[in-house]
Amino acid sequence: MVELTSDHLKCMSLFEQMTSAIALDCLIDPNAFVFVVKQGDLGKAIGKKGASINRARTAFGKSVFVVEDADSIEQFIKNMFSNVQVTGINVHEKMNARVAYVTVDEKDRGASIGKSGERIKLNRSLLMRRYGCDLRIVSKQEMPSSQDGRLAREGKEMPERNGTPAQ
Repeated sequence: MVELTSDHLKCMSLFEQMTSAIALDCLIDPNAFVFVVKQGDLGKAIGKKGASINRARTAFGKSVFVVEDADSIEQFIKNMFSNVQVTGINVHEKMNARVAYVTVDEKDRGASIGKSGERIKLNRSLLMRRYGCDLRIVSKQEMPSSQDGRLAREGKEMPERNGTPAQ
Protein backbone atom coordinates (compact mmCIF):
# COMPACT_ATOMS: atom_id res chain seq x y z
CA MET A 1 0.00 0.00 0.00
CA VAL A 2 1.10 3.55 -0.69
CA GLU A 3 2.29 5.51 2.32
CA LEU A 4 0.95 9.07 2.52
CA THR A 5 2.81 11.66 4.56
CA SER A 6 1.28 14.83 5.97
CA ASP A 7 2.68 16.74 2.95
CA HIS A 8 0.89 14.34 0.58
CA LEU A 9 -2.36 14.73 2.50
CA LYS A 10 -2.12 18.54 2.48
CA CYS A 11 -1.49 18.62 -1.27
CA MET A 12 -4.30 16.17 -1.96
CA SER A 13 -6.70 18.17 0.21
CA LEU A 14 -5.85 21.43 -1.56
CA PHE A 15 -6.17 19.74 -4.96
CA GLU A 16 -9.60 18.32 -4.01
CA GLN A 17 -10.80 21.75 -2.84
CA MET A 18 -9.74 23.36 -6.14
CA THR A 19 -11.03 20.67 -8.49
CA SER A 20 -13.79 18.71 -6.68
CA ALA A 21 -12.04 15.53 -7.88
CA ILE A 22 -11.19 12.86 -5.33
CA ALA A 23 -7.40 12.40 -5.14
CA LEU A 24 -6.26 8.89 -4.18
CA ASP A 25 -2.53 9.52 -4.32
CA CYS A 26 -0.01 12.27 -4.90
CA LEU A 27 3.55 12.15 -6.18
CA ILE A 28 5.59 15.15 -5.08
CA ASP A 29 8.57 15.96 -7.27
CA PRO A 30 10.82 19.05 -7.10
CA ASN A 31 9.43 20.21 -10.46
CA ALA A 32 5.90 18.80 -10.53
CA PHE A 33 2.97 17.19 -8.77
CA VAL A 34 1.17 14.11 -10.08
CA PHE A 35 -2.27 13.35 -8.68
CA VAL A 36 -4.05 10.03 -9.10
CA VAL A 37 -7.79 10.65 -9.13
CA LYS A 38 -10.72 8.30 -8.67
CA GLN A 39 -12.06 6.62 -11.80
CA GLY A 40 -14.53 8.96 -13.47
CA ASP A 41 -13.10 12.12 -11.85
CA LEU A 42 -10.60 13.04 -14.56
CA GLY A 43 -13.04 15.51 -16.14
CA LYS A 44 -13.55 17.26 -12.79
CA ALA A 45 -9.79 17.42 -12.22
CA ILE A 46 -9.20 19.09 -15.58
CA GLY A 47 -12.31 21.26 -15.55
CA LYS A 48 -14.05 23.13 -18.32
CA LYS A 49 -11.40 24.38 -20.78
CA GLY A 50 -8.72 23.30 -18.26
CA ALA A 51 -9.84 25.80 -15.61
CA SER A 52 -9.44 23.46 -12.61
CA ILE A 53 -6.00 22.16 -13.50
CA ASN A 54 -4.79 25.66 -14.35
CA ARG A 55 -5.99 26.85 -10.93
CA ALA A 56 -4.02 24.00 -9.34
CA ARG A 57 -0.89 24.83 -11.36
CA THR A 58 -1.10 28.45 -10.21
CA ALA A 59 -1.65 27.49 -6.56
CA PHE A 60 1.18 24.93 -6.47
CA GLY A 61 3.53 27.01 -8.63
CA LYS A 62 4.68 23.88 -10.49
CA SER A 63 3.55 21.58 -13.26
CA VAL A 64 0.53 19.49 -12.26
CA PHE A 65 -0.33 16.20 -13.95
CA VAL A 66 -3.43 14.10 -13.36
CA VAL A 67 -3.78 10.35 -13.91
CA GLU A 68 -7.07 8.47 -13.59
CA ASP A 69 -6.89 5.38 -11.38
CA ALA A 70 -7.55 1.95 -12.90
CA ASP A 71 -8.32 -1.61 -11.82
CA SER A 72 -5.32 -3.12 -13.63
CA ILE A 73 -1.69 -2.14 -14.09
CA GLU A 74 -2.13 -2.22 -17.87
CA GLN A 75 -5.01 0.25 -17.83
CA PHE A 76 -3.16 2.45 -15.32
CA ILE A 77 -0.18 2.60 -17.69
CA LYS A 78 -2.47 3.56 -20.57
CA ASN A 79 -3.92 6.30 -18.38
CA MET A 80 -0.42 7.59 -17.58
CA PHE A 81 0.37 7.80 -21.29
CA SER A 82 -2.95 9.33 -22.35
CA ASN A 83 -1.14 11.83 -24.60
CA VAL A 84 0.33 9.09 -26.84
CA GLN A 85 -1.03 5.93 -28.41
CA VAL A 86 0.23 2.88 -26.55
CA THR A 87 0.43 -0.08 -28.92
CA GLY A 88 1.48 -2.71 -26.39
CA ILE A 89 2.15 -3.35 -22.72
CA ASN A 90 4.11 -6.34 -21.45
CA VAL A 91 4.68 -6.78 -17.73
CA HIS A 92 7.54 -9.16 -16.94
CA GLU A 93 8.38 -10.55 -13.54
CA LYS A 94 11.89 -11.83 -13.05
CA MET A 95 13.73 -12.50 -9.80
CA ASN A 96 11.28 -10.54 -7.62
CA ALA A 97 11.40 -7.51 -9.95
CA ARG A 98 8.56 -6.36 -12.17
CA VAL A 99 9.19 -4.37 -15.34
CA ALA A 100 6.52 -2.98 -17.66
CA TYR A 101 7.60 -2.57 -21.28
CA VAL A 102 5.40 0.00 -22.99
CA THR A 103 5.46 0.01 -26.79
CA VAL A 104 4.79 3.30 -28.59
CA ASP A 105 5.23 4.39 -32.19
CA GLU A 106 8.56 6.01 -32.99
CA LYS A 107 6.79 9.32 -33.70
CA ASP A 108 5.33 9.31 -30.15
CA ARG A 109 8.57 8.41 -28.39
CA GLY A 110 9.51 12.02 -27.64
CA ALA A 111 6.09 12.81 -26.16
CA SER A 112 6.21 9.69 -23.99
CA ILE A 113 9.63 10.64 -22.61
CA GLY A 114 8.98 14.37 -22.25
CA LYS A 115 11.29 17.35 -22.19
CA SER A 116 14.61 16.37 -20.59
CA GLY A 117 13.06 12.99 -19.69
CA GLU A 118 10.80 14.60 -17.09
CA ARG A 119 7.62 12.79 -18.16
CA ILE A 120 9.13 9.31 -18.09
CA LYS A 121 10.80 9.98 -14.72
CA LEU A 122 7.46 10.97 -13.19
CA ASN A 123 5.64 8.01 -14.74
CA ARG A 124 8.38 5.61 -13.63
CA SER A 125 8.23 6.94 -10.05
CA LEU A 126 4.44 6.78 -9.99
CA LEU A 127 4.32 3.20 -11.30
CA MET A 128 6.97 2.11 -8.80
CA ARG A 129 5.05 3.81 -5.98
CA ARG A 130 1.66 2.33 -6.90
CA TYR A 131 2.57 -1.12 -8.23
CA GLY A 132 6.23 -1.77 -7.36
CA CYS A 133 6.98 -2.00 -11.06
CA ASP A 134 9.71 -0.39 -13.17
CA LEU A 135 8.92 1.17 -16.54
CA ARG A 136 10.66 0.99 -19.92
CA ILE A 137 9.67 2.59 -23.23
CA VAL A 138 10.04 0.53 -26.39
CA SER A 139 9.48 2.28 -29.70
CA LYS A 140 8.01 0.53 -32.68
CA GLN A 141 9.25 1.55 -36.11
CA GLU A 142 6.48 2.39 -38.53
CA MET A 143 5.64 -0.58 -40.70
CA PRO A 144 6.93 -0.52 -44.29
CA SER A 145 4.39 0.22 -46.98
CA SER A 146 2.72 -2.72 -48.68
CA GLN A 147 4.84 -2.16 -51.81
CA ASP A 148 8.08 -2.46 -49.78
CA GLY A 149 6.77 -5.68 -48.22
CA ARG A 150 5.85 -7.06 -51.65
CA LEU A 151 9.30 -6.22 -53.05
CA ALA A 152 11.01 -7.89 -50.11
CA ARG A 153 8.92 -11.05 -50.54
CA GLU A 154 9.77 -11.16 -54.25
CA GLY A 155 13.50 -10.89 -53.43
CA LYS A 156 13.89 -7.54 -55.20
CA GLU A 157 15.97 -4.69 -53.88
CA MET A 158 13.89 -2.13 -52.05
CA PRO A 159 14.14 1.55 -53.01
CA GLU A 160 16.30 3.98 -51.04
CA ARG A 161 14.76 6.28 -48.44
CA ASN A 162 16.43 9.51 -47.40
CA GLY A 163 19.65 8.51 -49.17
CA THR A 164 20.05 5.18 -47.32
CA PRO A 165 19.15 1.77 -48.69
CA ALA A 166 15.92 0.38 -47.20
CA GLN A 167 16.31 -2.85 -45.27
